[in-house]
Amino acid sequence: MTIEGIGELILTYRQRENLSLSELAERTGINKTSLSRIETGETKQPSFDLWKKVAHTLHIPYSEVIGIYLDATERPTTIKLLLEESIILNHPTLMQKAAGKLLETPKIDAYLALDYLLQVTKEIPDRYAKLMLYQVLIDYTRKNGVPYYLGKCIYERYILERDDFTHFEDTYRRGKELSPYIEFLQPTERVDYYYRMGVHAYILEHYGESIEFCGKGIREDQSDNKQRASALISIVNSYLRLGDLIMAGIFLDMYEESKYADFRKKHLRALLLTKKGQHDEAIALYKECLQEAGQEGRITVVSDLLEACLEVQRNDEIRTLIDSESELLSQDILMHPYRIKQAARYYKRKGICLLAIGEIQKGLDSLLASITYYRQIGDLERMIECVGLFLKENHAKSKNDYYENIEKIGNICYSR
Repeated sequence: MTIEGIGELILTYRQRENLSLSELAERTGINKTSLSRIETGETKQPSFDLWKKVAHTLHIPYSEVIGIYLDATERPTTIKLLLEESIILNHPTLMQKAAGKLLETPKIDAYLALDYLLQVTKEIPDRYAKLMLYQVLIDYTRKNGVPYYLGKCIYERYILERDDFTHFEDTYRRGKELSPYIEFLQPTERVDYYYRMGVHAYILEHYGESIEFCGKGIREDQSDNKQRASALISIVNSYLRLGDLIMAGIFLDMYEESKYADFRKKHLRALLLTKKGQHDEAIALYKECLQEAGQEGRITVVSDLLEACLEVQRNDEIRTLIDSESELLSQDILMHPYRIKQAARYYKRKGICLLAIGEIQKGLDSLLASITYYRQIGDLERMIECVGLFLKENHAKSKNDYYENIEKIGNICYSR
């Protein structure tokens, strides 16, 4: 829209308010002649303050005030002002429009515009608005070949998106877009990125990539800190999942040397001992873990302890653990998708153990709980695996119980 569009808008709203130019001049304190020149388009560049005063008097929505002025101006200082006004208004679409306009105007150096927008975006409190602006910057820098700012913006976007567990796989994929531009990050940013991506990959069960990302972070980071300790946990667990017990042991030794190591050093050591067939030592360590871990950490320990007890047929200990479930497990497992995944894994292990010691219906009910949780996080592969176990064991039930259980699993699978 051209600058004459402001005049047309003033005329439309003035007539809607049934005001003459003289009355509008009186209410705004602006000379009637000046107003007339704006309405007719004779004044090509009315100031924003004047325009805002008129718009306020005529009850023109402020978002429209900003939007139409953005269409009319090429002045960098004015565009910056309008961006700031859009931020105060918390209007993401206008912020996006203002940022795009600042990048497009030939009246400011593109690098100065990018630097300004990157700093402004970091300060915006609204997460959605920040993501929109980072995407504007990413699209521009990718299109125009500006790798330094492209890397910075992809990094900032990843930090924001990473905790959105409803799109965890997509967020990981988008985070990997930073790899070609990693050299443009500061060393602390680069290490942070490696650690976050490594843990992210482990949660998604991309074990090889978890080892690679965490390993890069550890090689660049010579300090002892919580992030490094967390990365070491991911590496150890990844090697255990891949069956490489030697490398798991090497990195477990490194984790145990950290002052940030907690009860998980015993948990990981117990897992390693279990893999080596040293069940008695492993079970003793698992029990120590349960005493040291908080409620949030106990569910994974209990799951692994149940499996170790099952492998050596310690049925009495299995019963004791299951009977103590309310004391061992956290009540807020549904607050986080990773906790839901841990709960699903626990109820599957519990169900298998109950079936093994002859508690068939309780075992089936536990498998139903596992199926429910796996369905909730969209893990169809493990859900189908649990359904298969359920159907196999359900065949042994009486006719009435059989059909009742089939109805239960149908309700889970087809519920919305």
